[in-house]
Amino acid sequence: MRVVLRNNAIFVQGSSNTLEESWMEEFFDHHIHNTLFLDNGVLVLNNENSADQKEEFLETLSERFTKANELSSPFYTRSLKRCKTAAVRIEVPFRESEKVDVEVYAFGPDRVKLSVLTPNRWVMRYLKQQLSSMVTSSTNDALFIDVTTQQSRARLEKTLNRREVLHFTINYQYDDMFMSRLYGNYRGWGQSNDAIDKMIRYHAIFEIPMGSSPEDLKKRYRTLAKRYHPDRVQNKSPKIINKYTEKFQLLQEAYGALRAVS
Repeated sequence: MRVVLRNNAIFVQGSSNTLEESWMEEFFDHHIHNTLFLDNGVLVLNNENSADQKEEFLETLSERFTKANELSSPFYTRSLKRCKTAAVRIEVPFRESEKVDVEVYAFGPDRVKLSVLTPNRWVMRYLKQQLSSMVTSSTNDALFIDVTTQQSRARLEKTLNRREVLHFTINYQYDDMFMSRLYGNYRGWGQSNDAIDKMIRYHAIFEIPMGSSPEDLKKRYRTLAKRYHPDRVQNKSPKIINKYTEKFQLLQEAYGALRAVS
């Protein structure tokens, strides 16, 4: 394990088992609402209401670090405590991505259940953190969420659009009636997982919720097409031109698909 103080943050670089240690999991469970999940780690922002838990965590971190590296514990403990208001970023080294299956079931237009079919505490923590304001009840492997409002549906769509968390690849599985129950006006799109995944991804590209009007879609398309048109960067480097070209082509693909079912 390595602990580095950098850019007003405490960076912890550990083994792939670092996040599984009980004292580490306890820290995250207490700070779940101010934790950001990254592709290769987690970032815990400071919370003044959890100062005591943060101090206990830093003491344990100092003990583990100094013991592993045969260093003076008091010196590092004092150093870490001086940074007790800093964010904590824990990075997990690269490892082969592990697939986690999550079933998404719509009871109707206002209630959805997410079930983690492949037991994984970290994916459950991620889902709870992302959907915390919408959770009506939960078990060890399932969340029941309320999606009555447009904002809550947009939050769900944003969560479902992300697939890589902590070297885990989330594979969302939808039942055949998912779209028609939750979005009745999309019956003609298709009910396969690939079709639903594309719809969620296309809406994320335009940063609009599913169910948006054709007028809103057209307005957003015009704004983004103008912003990412390759002609705007024709004097830039080939790398930038390619980036804009790919983005523009993706906008064309997404707009064509969404316009067909609007």
